[in-house]
Amino acid sequence: MKHYFDKASRRLTRRVAMAALAGSAVVLAAGATTTASAAEWPTDAVTIVVAYPAGGGTDISIRALTDTLSEKLGQPVLVQNVAGAGGGVAATKVAKAAPDGYTLLATNSTSITLAPLVQKALYDMDSFEHVAIIGEFQNAFFTGTKQPYDSLDGLIETVKSENRAIKGASQLAIDRLVMQYIAKERGVEFVPVPVSGGSGSVQAVMAGDVDVAFSGGSWAPIVKAGDAKALFAASYERLKLAPDLISMKDLGFPFGVTSHISLHAPAGTPKEIVDKIAAALEPAVQSQPVQNIGEKRFMDMTYRGGDAAAAVMNKERETYQELVKTVGPTN
Repeated sequence: MKHYFDKASRRLTRRVAMAALAGSAVVLAAGATTTASAAEWPTDAVTIVVAYPAGGGTDISIRALTDTLSEKLGQPVLVQNVAGAGGGVAATKVAKAAPDGYTLLATNSTSITLAPLVQKALYDMDSFEHVAIIGEFQNAFFTGTKQPYDSLDGLIETVKSENRAIKGASQLAIDRLVMQYIAKERGVEFVPVPVSGGSGSVQAVMAGDVDVAFSGGSWAPIVKAGDAKALFAASYERLKLAPDLISMKDLGFPFGVTSHISLHAPAGTPKEIVDKIAAALEPAVQSQPVQNIGEKRFMDMTYRGGDAAAAVMNKERETYQELVKTVGPTN
């Protein structure tokens, strides 16, 4: 009887060993296939989903780099505009896409770093591989030339003397968050007036419908033309392209907000593919068409990829987490 069980045990051990070897072979084959696929990528067109309508700063900067990017990758690079929810619709779409490098997201970084903190979202920071940052918006608050104030202090004094709230054009969660923080700190109320994009902010200011507005660069041309007044930069340090404009640091605030044009792939996209996209993006961003767009739209088109891009995104999120703790949900 013992001899029988010894033989049965040996047969079972051989079967387990063979199954384990077969399983290992499958895993190794899958790994080899993945590596080979990453090495051969791309074999088809790549689509960049832009989170805003055609004609905005993010859209035109992406379209300006597609020729160079296509040349570097050896495949067509297509642009698809999917607007809505301050970038949230496009972010959700790309987060759910196959992690194969063929569907990418181009957006204002705040749609990834801030939006999930203040509104319902079907994605978060971990839903993406952060491929690169290709530009930095020159965020600032501005007002109309007919307003009696030329500074934040002047704005606060005006609304206090008139016993009313600050009316501010609002296009994104970022401007509401900053203005609500400032209003709370300076002892006044803030009422957001919804607008669509930077152009909506400009229109609201020019029409005198608001006391103040925020934009990532749309303010610069009308200020330069004498049709508006810049009050202060939203960044902690002074803006690279407007060093004479006072910053949040100059105003005594412990923070500043800076937003970027960022590119992302769905989480799980192989690192080899992410690195290949990032490497192709760098010369595309440095190309003359992209730099011309930056100059025209008052954006700093400077490339940061890999760990540098991830570090910027993480720092942004940390800033917004602290602001949300202080201010609470934006209205």
